[in-house]
Amino acid sequence: MEPKIKDYKQLAETIFKRKAVRAYSERPCELLDGDADLVEAFGVQPLVDGIKVKVKVLKEREVKNKRSDYCIAFYSEDKSLHLDNIGFIGQQIELELQSRGLGTCWWGMKKPKKDFKAVDGLDCVITMTAGYPKSDETRAYPDGFKRKVAKDIILGGAEPDALIETVRIAPSAMNLQPWLIEKNGSRYDFYLRPPKGFMEKMMGHMRRIDMGIAMAQLFVQAKANGSDVSFGFDGNDKAEGKYIASLIAE
Repeated sequence: MEPKIKDYKQLAETIFKRKAVRAYSERPCELLDGDADLVEAFGVQPLVDGIKVKVKVLKEREVKNKRSDYCIAFYSEDKSLHLDNIGFIGQQIELELQSRGLGTCWWGMKKPKKDFKAVDGLDCVITMTAGYPKSDETRAYPDGFKRKVAKDIILGGAEPDALIETVRIAPSAMNLQPWLIEKNGSRYDFYLRPPKGFMEKMMGHMRRIDMGIAMAQLFVQAKANGSDVSFGFDGNDKAEGKYIASLIAE
């Protein structure tokens, strides 16, 4: 594993061209070979301190089915906001990998084999396929992103800005985009809107991971802009949605 590199501008550029990859070549990837924990290797920032997390690249024999030669498993202890934290960490890793020419795809249904469902006492929450794509897998902004319009995710009547735009185009399970965001000065409060229909109700854990993914994109863009970013957890629920966390970009 190569040494830590943190180029937030490069990661922010990747936000606007990233695409889920489902077809991979058999080209080996030195970056994903070995046993390094990717959180440490990439110097990833967690959303919540104090939650034990491990990110492991599984071998072929450790995975139930195969889409690519590399499968990244995200393990976590079960604590408040642990799913949001995994989404926050995992999206930074996705941007790191895609910025270096690899493809990735969050895969909620793919799990390790029985003997690898837990590592160091931590349970596997979700996996991500990775590897070199068979063909160029990027998209054009903005037409390549089929997302809600900004006004549909903003609470309180704030005007859209560059940070909110990274939330708007964030990936989510089944493209359901469960987030709402309220801006007060340099503070961005994130809310989880109520589920719509049976399928969303069944995807409770994925919706919380999606919240972390959206927050990670805003975090990366804010860091690329040169902002210091801190986190808050002192908000209240609204009629429109459940309060999750706040990012303050100054």
